Amino acid sequence: MKMVTRSIVMLALVVVMSGCAVGQRISYHETELGLNASGSSQVAVASLDSRPYVKNGEKDKTYVGNLRGGFGNPFNLSTESGKPLADDMTSVICASLKKKGFVCTTVFVGPNETPAEVTGKLKATNAKSLILLNINEWLSSTYQNTGLTYDLVLDLMDNQGSILAEQKVKGEDQLGGSLWSPPAHAKEAVPQAFKKKLESLLNDPSVTGVLK
Repeated sequence: MKMVTRSIVMLALVVVMSGCAVGQRISYHETELGLNASGSSQVAVASLDSRPYVKNGEKDKTYVGNLRGGFGNPFNLSTESGKPLADDMTSVICASLKKKGFVCTTVFVGPNETPAEVTGKLKATNAKSLILLNINEWLSSTYQNTGLTYDLVLDLMDNQGSILAEQKVKGEDQLGGSLWSPPAHAKEAVPQAFKKKLESLLNDPSVTGVLK
């Protein structure tokens, strides 16, 4: 009888975990960055989603990772805003720069545009400084624990498109987990990691020394 009861409980947990995995979203657009640079000059920002599975249409532009249900089957995670991940990143960077006094223009681009095309759109804003964030990889994966794979490259350019500073973050991080509510843990841990990665790029002295 105890074995039967235990089996029923485990099956119920599996069903609940599978149900909890469907339709989950991660919030990026409300992230506030703590930036060291401050100024009043004009800046234009664009983020280019270069993830191969987004460029070839296998995954939607809102895709940010997967969450596994009780049977281990993966379900797609998307942005809570419903906008492309690249647009969320651009908006977060620009909003944070505005809070530091900069006049910032967002430039939203598609994943199949070339870096040269994106740079051309940034130059067309006539801003003093141009920021291009290349998203080569951004993928969180959650079962009981959450992992994050990332590869971001930030180029800070002058108004002619010449690169003045370049910073990169790349790696695979383990963000901890939760036995009872993996989705809730992921929704908290992934945005925190996102904040740290962008801050590490934008707060590097090579960037803050130019961005004034």
